[in-house]
Amino acid sequence: MKKDTRYLFLPSIAALLLPLSTFALPHVQETLALEKGWNAVYIESTADEPACEDFFRNTPVIAAAAYRSDADAATSQYDASGNEIVQAPIVFLQWSRGEKDSTLQSILGGGTFLLFATNATTISFAGVPAAPKTTWRKVAASETNEYFNLVGVSSASETVSINNYFGEGPFGLSKTERAIYSIVGNDPNAPTLKNAEQAAFGRSTPIYSGKAYALTSTAYGSWPGIIGVQGSGVAFGDNNNYASITVKNCGTTNHTFRFTVVASESGEELPPISRALPRVDAFSAQQYTNVSESAEWTVSLDSDRDSEQVFSIDRSKLESGTEYGAILVIDDLGPSKMRVRVPITVAEEPETTEAKFPVGLWSGYIQMETVSRLDDTNSIPVKAGGTLKMSVMMHVAPDGAVKLLQRVAAGVDTNGTPRLFRELESVPAEVQNARRFSTVMMSIDNPVVEKTSGTFGDSLAFDWTVGEKASDNPFRHAWHPDHDGLSADYKSAAPSGDNPANYAGVVKPELWSITNRMEFSWHENNDPHKDVNFEWTPSEKTAGFVTWTVEGLTAKQPIVSLGVFVLQRAIKAAEVE
Repeated sequence: MKKDTRYLFLPSIAALLLPLSTFALPHVQETLALEKGWNAVYIESTADEPACEDFFRNTPVIAAAAYRSDADAATSQYDASGNEIVQAPIVFLQWSRGEKDSTLQSILGGGTFLLFATNATTISFAGVPAAPKTTWRKVAASETNEYFNLVGVSSASETVSINNYFGEGPFGLSKTERAIYSIVGNDPNAPTLKNAEQAAFGRSTPIYSGKAYALTSTAYGSWPGIIGVQGSGVAFGDNNNYASITVKNCGTTNHTFRFTVVASESGEELPPISRALPRVDAFSAQQYTNVSESAEWTVSLDSDRDSEQVFSIDRSKLESGTEYGAILVIDDLGPSKMRVRVPITVAEEPETTEAKFPVGLWSGYIQMETVSRLDDTNSIPVKAGGTLKMSVMMHVAPDGAVKLLQRVAAGVDTNGTPRLFRELESVPAEVQNARRFSTVMMSIDNPVVEKTSGTFGDSLAFDWTVGEKASDNPFRHAWHPDHDGLSADYKSAAPSGDNPANYAGVVKPELWSITNRMEFSWHENNDPHKDVNFEWTPSEKTAGFVTWTVEGLTAKQPIVSLGVFVLQRAIKAAEVE
């Protein structure tokens, strides 16, 4: 049988190599109830002091062994015929109290162990949970003196039947041959297998969560139980806005999995996260919903199908010095009652010049849909015959200052820092492949317009003027004698069009300024009394209403047009240089 290594669940080396000091590691509470002698246990989480000498300090446990779940791959070989697999005996990593040469160094979560206690005891500890890791080797019931599969049970209930927990696995023998064993013995050097009561696989023999059992198998491969988890948890790395975890139905029938977010036992704050909802279609924008403590949802999966659960984090709400973390619990609502718990972790952000939300360049478009009529003296906009759509850019600074930009140059310097510049010509050498973006909405003589009033995310107003002699004044034509701004003698200046009294004279003005006022509103229907609906979203996109008032194009009332705007944070640069 070909192995599905995606769900092999070996210890997360990547997680161990990360600078854990930057993480808040959420914990669950775990209890090991041990009898005198040998105990086969499934340990779900890794304690803060996992070294065996520390973990078993002040306990009657004097010996431990870690089952090599990948023993089939590590010790098996093909015989001369190329068909039969000859297996070496079961391999254990071993620890004995005070023994410096012990091969078992630490107790890591998600694994099965044999523990020898000189007296019955209970060990309680808080640890970081991990998904189970189980690799199976082919073992017939007649071979259990030499080989077996030590498999742990993790269930949402205290007990579950053998058949319900293992029945859908691809490794069981026929009902008359399947065997499950408990491990007993009082000799610290020689644990023994004992056939569990009524151990036929098809029976309803109860097995206990947190215990491990020796099982037979008909094949090689990895099978963690009904719930397969790819990844060590939901981990938001440095500056990452997204994290995901993939869950697979490893059973043979349809199963419904329940996801629940619960608080950590070690007191971390729940991070400000949201999860992606199932997409309605391939064209609609991805929708998210906030995740609160005890939030739960379900996913139904057919056999061998998986589901990627995608989460996003609002880093603007993270407070410096606060540790964030939680636990994601995954339960099978079917007969197996299997439970997997994994951590939700948030790495502290390193020192960076990256702008905090909503600081940065916001780029998008405005779409004007109504406009006042030229012969209408009350300037009430009416539905236009078409829509006018054009790009718009604005920059939000850390102090709340907002600039409307006609053009901007953007690039990334040699340190990987995104930077913005007013002109492409001012981009320094350390910023390569810079590009310029522009919009025809504003005058090229006014590339930067400071806000007149308001706050980004609430309401904003910008005012700017296209001067009489501006290079892009639509009434100026340098090569046409009637549009040169001169009187009939072609020498003296014509009257200024900015003074309405000049319209009554014999010589009419040719040029005049055009004033613009653009107002952005995040309020419902542009009503300032309606609540503002501006908040961080994973897409960092926002929308609202826009009003554009233009004076100077007509001697009558101003031209007023109404429409909508859509903006998305494009570049996280704190300033325009």
